Amino acid sequence: MENKKYLFVQADSSQAEARVVWLLADDEDALRLVDEIDYHAWTASWFFGGTEQDYSKKILGYEHPIRFAGKTLRHAGHLGAGKRRASIELNTQARKYKIPITITEFIAERALRIFHSKQPKIQHVFQASIIECLKKNRQLIAPVPYGVNAKYGGKRTFYERWGDELFRQGFSYIPQRTITDNTKAAALRIWKRIPTIKIVMESHDALLFTIPEINSNEWIPIIKEEMERPIRFSNCSIPRRDLIIPCEIEIGYNYKDLSKFKDIPIISQPRIEPKMIPRSVTESFTVVELGKDSKLDDIIYNNMEKRNEI
Repeated sequence: MENKKYLFVQADSSQAEARVVWLLADDEDALRLVDEIDYHAWTASWFFGGTEQDYSKKILGYEHPIRFAGKTLRHAGHLGAGKRRASIELNTQARKYKIPITITEFIAERALRIFHSKQPKIQHVFQASIIECLKKNRQLIAPVPYGVNAKYGGKRTFYERWGDELFRQGFSYIPQRTITDNTKAAALRIWKRIPTIKIVMESHDALLFTIPEINSNEWIPIIKEEMERPIRFSNCSIPRRDLIIPCEIEIGYNYKDLSKFKDIPIISQPRIEPKMIPRSVTESFTVVELGKDSKLDDIIYNNMEKRNEI
């Protein structure tokens, strides 16, 4: 292999927002299991049958469409989405990332019922606590990242009309604010310890660097250490213990060809089209062939994206 001078290094917080939701929901079992199993694949098996191993990214080496559906529907359940919003979100994201799957509102509704029956603390503890905070003063306070000299984290006052849309914004505020603040604070700490490091990009739960190859063994442990500092929830709107979010490191000479640190390869796409397992009687998802986008497709997609941002 030709020797290169610089490497791309990406530090990515693992299952970041989900971990915050589980902590706020006081679900220690989920926080333990997420490091032991492929949680998205396990969730997908609740909705579509099969087992975790059938959809596991670690076993298959690529993102199975059903795992993608399980991940997206779980996220929708965390944020209090209804059947229509959940189905639109899944179908929109699948189209965006060229994942060959689409679902109906009926399937989304059934999946959300199963999800909340399997993990009732999401609704009964996390979401209920958020609503109580909004009832009190319409304010939510986020936790404090490590190294920030402040008693309280970011604070937001919600002025939206009382109802489901207000609740959904409330459900997403603390998890999203926690992760973006943690990533930015980690970037500042890393830069302070390594003043010559080049931060290429910050993307919510991840940081991308370029570093001299000769410094990789020295600098990468520092990056990982700072990304995994404890986040303080003691003065959050829903007080909890400190949370450490594991960080996954990927490196490569090209950004599109990153691999796990210590040269563990990652297969982003299957070489052979995966064979789908037979559908059960209760399964109703549809796998579709993705055709070439037309101008009308782009207009519809862009309008849906704008509505989701509002």
